[in-house]
Amino acid sequence: MKGQCVCGATQFELALKNHAVNSCHCSICRRQTSGVIMTIEVEPGSLHFVEQEHLGIYDSSAWGERGFCKQCGTNLFWRSKDHSYTNINAFALNEQPQDLSLAMEIFIDNKPTFYAFEGQRKTMTEADIVAMFNPAP
Repeated sequence: MKGQCVCGATQFELALKNHAVNSCHCSICRRQTSGVIMTIEVEPGSLHFVEQEHLGIYDSSAWGERGFCKQCGTNLFWRSKDHSYTNINAFALNEQPQDLSLAMEIFIDNKPTFYAFEGQRKTMTEADIVAMFNPAP
């Protein structure tokens, strides 16, 4: 699949691991997007930037980093620092698969009370996510 930022200065190719959309309610995603971000997991090692002169990487935590376009500011991906896990902004894809479904909400305990998605799905708390990406020694 192919995708890009809003202005087209940062373009990429990748293989999706599945068609399950995850939404994140963490404070960083909410601040970046003025809401939630919708992402899809990427096959490890498949994210390749075709145009990357304006690609920026933000060191956002002890275990993760975020990619964005320095030209237009589009939030593109989150990945673990060891690059074993990457998710892509679902709406940065040039074409979304027809069978996408909202499968999980993470940082659910950080979600503001004034909005909610319909239906049932898996949820994970901040503690669940921290334990998954930053396990105790």
